[in-house]
Amino acid sequence: MVPDAPDHARAIVPPSPPPATATTLLSVGVSDEDRTQIQRLVAPGSLTLAEIGTYEEASDPYVCRPRDFIARATAFARAQPRIDGVIGVEDYPPSLLVPAICRNLGLPGLDFRAAVRCEHKGWSRVLQRRLVPDSTPRFALVDLDRPVELEALGVGRPFWMKPIKSYLSYLGFRIADAAAYRQALAMAAERLPPFLESFLDLMQDADPPSDLTEGRKWMLAEELMGGIQCTLDGYVHGGEVTVLGVVDSIRFANKVSFKRFQYPSALPLKVQAQMADVARTLMPGLGFDHGLFNIEFFWDPRRPAPMVIEVNDRLSMQFGDLYEKVDGINTYRILMDLAEGRRPDHGWRQGRYRAAASFVLRGFTDRLCLAVPSDDDVARVGEAIPNTVVMIRAVPGMRLSELPQDSYSFRHGLINIGGRDLTDMQAKLDRALAMLPFRFAD
Repeated sequence: MVPDAPDHARAIVPPSPPPATATTLLSVGVSDEDRTQIQRLVAPGSLTLAEIGTYEEASDPYVCRPRDFIARATAFARAQPRIDGVIGVEDYPPSLLVPAICRNLGLPGLDFRAAVRCEHKGWSRVLQRRLVPDSTPRFALVDLDRPVELEALGVGRPFWMKPIKSYLSYLGFRIADAAAYRQALAMAAERLPPFLESFLDLMQDADPPSDLTEGRKWMLAEELMGGIQCTLDGYVHGGEVTVLGVVDSIRFANKVSFKRFQYPSALPLKVQAQMADVARTLMPGLGFDHGLFNIEFFWDPRRPAPMVIEVNDRLSMQFGDLYEKVDGINTYRILMDLAEGRRPDHGWRQGRYRAAASFVLRGFTDRLCLAVPSDDDVARVGEAIPNTVVMIRAVPGMRLSELPQDSYSFRHGLINIGGRDLTDMQAKLDRALAMLPFRFAD
């Protein structure tokens, strides 16, 4: 028997009716992998993705010129016979390009200022402290030009330090002493300016507080949190916050790098309900409406409330088909519904599996990639283990360190699997890995 959904996971209103004719969405930084996922979820001929620019122009912060891209996308859309909405999948820059383009075209979308409030980790923390103080850690903004002494930060030791905008834990460090603090500051001062240029440029359109923009307050120091890490996924439509579920984040022994992400969460329902309450307070307080979001949490039973790690103004791409495997609704479908101005339609525990996991393929030494599995290899895995999704991130001829990585490990792929439980999924993972010939050289 399928259990009733807890209150925090129900769709609380009926869906809007689907459009009577085919839909055209402006595509911003949608990869071939994401495009395949999207087209799989719609009827043939019912959706056209009109792409503007190249994937790199939209998705690479070192290549993207946001104001030029937004202007070109706006002109392109206005020249089309029909554009029903704008869709983006990747993190920064697309997560800011999409609401800016929607604003110009008057199409359904997240308010641009709300997007920046989520993405600027320092600004988000300031608002979190006001809205959900029990779930906000001690933090301090660090000016790279005038960094305060370690003890003056007021966040204790050890602590975590990260850029005010990042992804995949880029330039995130666990700081235990003054030497590590100085080293992290030096690395950030060298690498952050080109990475943050586009973000800081667009941020000015969101009227940020002056105390966030004086100097180079580009790093955020915050007290070290611990416990069980997880991600709450949801969306807001018409001011109503709907929580889809909670995915557990299982880490390696270094307590930073992720080993797998597993759904449904094993956390007590009471704890998940606490997280849902945080979302229902925080997202409207950030001005967030008409978009997918995810909030990363730590739950430590020694603390009175779950602690917010960060708020992301987008879907969890890696988890899209985990929800499909268990609940029968892929979050890419919800993304399209919102882009088209419709209230999403979804159920609960209507998928094929009782559990699903996204296993991260990674190591802890930098290696040169010599070869990756072919399309035929991936297809054989799909035939042998139905509904398994293989995502290859390594590129032959490149070192793993040349790809986006966290500061402590080297990811080369992902495998999403559904099953009865973890034991079943682990057995399927072992079978899949035996069929996927990755080759590396140290």
